[in-house]
Parts: sequence; structure tokens; C-alpha cells
Amino acid sequence: MNRKHGFTLVELLVVIAIIGILVGLLLPAVQAAREAARRMQCSNNLKQLGLGALNYESAHKKFPPNHIWAGPVTTLRPTGNGVPDLVNVECWGWHVLMMPFIEQNNLYTQLNVNSVSLFSYLSAATPAQLAVLQQDISVFRCPSDSGDQTAKSARHWGGGLGAVAGGHGNWQSGLTNYVSSRGTRNNPQTVRDTFGMMMEPISIKISGVTDGTSNTFMFGERDSLYGRSATWPGVRNPDGNGMRGIYMNTAIVRPPLNSIDPPNAWSSNSLGAGAGFSSLHTGGSQFVYVDGSVHFISSSIDSRPDSLNGCNVFDVTPCEPVYGAYERLGRRDDGFVVDSTAN
Repeated sequence: MNRKHGFTLVELLVVIAIIGILVGLLLPAVQAAREAARRMQCSNNLKQLGLGALNYESAHKKFPPNHIWAGPVTTLRPTGNGVPDLVNVECWGWHVLMMPFIEQNNLYTQLNVNSVSLFSYLSAATPAQLAVLQQDISVFRCPSDSGDQTAKSARHWGGGLGAVAGGHGNWQSGLTNYVSSRGTRNNPQTVRDTFGMMMEPISIKISGVTDGTSNTFMFGERDSLYGRSATWPGVRNPDGNGMRGIYMNTAIVRPPLNSIDPPNAWSSNSLGAGAGFSSLHTGGSQFVYVDGSVHFISSSIDSRPDSLNGCNVFDVTPCEPVYGAYERLGRRDDGFVVDSTAN
């Protein structure tokens, strides 16, 4: 008589153990492959932004400013140098200005940017119009980022005059992981050069990039977990340098790349992670150079911030000779392209 043989309990446990070991071996490889795909998509997003900036320059003969001054006449206070002082007056940012050049012309038309300031838009915005500013746009988001909702509450627009006039409270706009490079000056500047590519209401011509377009940052990343991302509509307070000031859409190279909390708390305004560049990619962050190329910069890049070299303002002298490679890449015209001793 034939007898059917099944698996013993021991044999089943052995098979399960083998399957578990195989899954354990394959999982890191799968995760690495997924991260590589996300990083590639992030690189593609940045490439599109870089090409958009170059197309903007081709059309306007200059690159976009970081944000544009706009608001009612009663809020303008002369500073003595011809540049208006707009305390808490919301301003459209570079993401919006570049929309016609990154296949977002329909959204640009909805916002009526050419005719309406962000202040005026918010002052009279309906819930549907607010929702337009609150959407997440794929080209502005890194797929590797966590999308931490704490970022939206940290970067809220409460206190902006347009939001106040419209009765919107601490409303939260759409986020972006891509910020402009303003160089090394941390405070809002009405006269002095920030030495980066995206000064406040000032547009830089390509002739102003004397260090070379292939040696100068245009845009970079900021994560939402530590740096609390950025906001694509623009800035709430162009006179501020804190969590809801100019750093709502721009960054400086004073904080080391990928500063996390600790040692540079995102809540510490100008010198924290919320003012610098960072990403959730392993080992570094991606940047777009002025020539439109995208590069991955290691977190271990030679960096010598002012806290190390004794310079408080990152001005022309005596700071420039002791800049690290990271600081020099963030400046367009300091005469020092790279440091031969850089890592």
C-alpha cells in the first residue's frame, strides 16, 4: 500500500527560516534600488528647474530674482537706498516666476502673477483660490523626502498682511524641497550683494557669474524632516530671516550641508538647518549649477563656515581666502572657484 508523505514540522520551520534569510538578504537591495530610482527622479526634477532657469534667462536676459517686491503703496517704507521695505507683505517667489518655463503655465495663468501681487491674491482669496496655493507640485518635491507635515505648520503664513486681510489665520501653503542659493549673506539685504545667484528682488545676468556657470550653485535641496522644506508660492516676510522670512524659499551655505538637529537646530533661524541645504538622500544632497547640470554633493565636502574662520559677515576680505569648497560653490563671483585641498 502506498503511503503519502507530508512535510514534518522541522522541515517546514527550516523552509520558513530559509525564506526569511533570503528576504533579509534581498530587502536591502530592493530598498537601495528604490532609493536609486527616487534619487534619479529628484535629479530629473532639478534638471527641469535648471533648464527652466536657463530658458528664463534666455527670454529675459537675466535669471529670476528670489522674490519680487509687491504690495500696496501704504506698506512701502523707503529705506534711503531706493529699495522698498515690505514688512510682512507676501511676495511671489522664483518657483512661481519660472512656471511658464517648466510646463506649469496653466497654474501661472490661474495665479494671474503678472497683474496681482501675492499680497493682493491672499487678501481676496476664496477657499478655492487658497487651495491652488496649497497643492503639492511633483516637480517641486523630492520623492525621497518624508513629506513631514510639521514642515507646513512651521512655515505657515500667519501674520502676513495678505493672510490677515483675508482672514486666513495660520494657513499652510504647498511645500517644495528645492530652494535657491543666495550665497553667504544670511540677513535680508537691500543694498549689499549676497554673492549668490538668487538675491532678493535683483536679477543676476549670466555675465555676473564670473566664477563660471559650472562652478556655481543655482538651486539645491532642503528636506522636510530637519530643514522643514520650503514653500513654492514665495515668502511671507521679505524683511525677515527666520522660519517665515526669506528662508521660506532660499538658502545659504553658512550652515554645513545636511546640518541636522543636532547640531544645527532647524528652529534656530539663520544658522539652523532651516536656512541651509539638506536632503534625505544618503550621504549628501543634489544641486543644480548655473549651467543646468545636476551634481550630488557629499556631506563631507570641505566646509569652513564663519564659526570656524572667524568671519562674521562673509564679506570680501579677509574671509574669502579661507573659504571651503562648499562656500565657494555657493558664491558666483569671489574669484575662488575651488580649493585644491578640498575633500
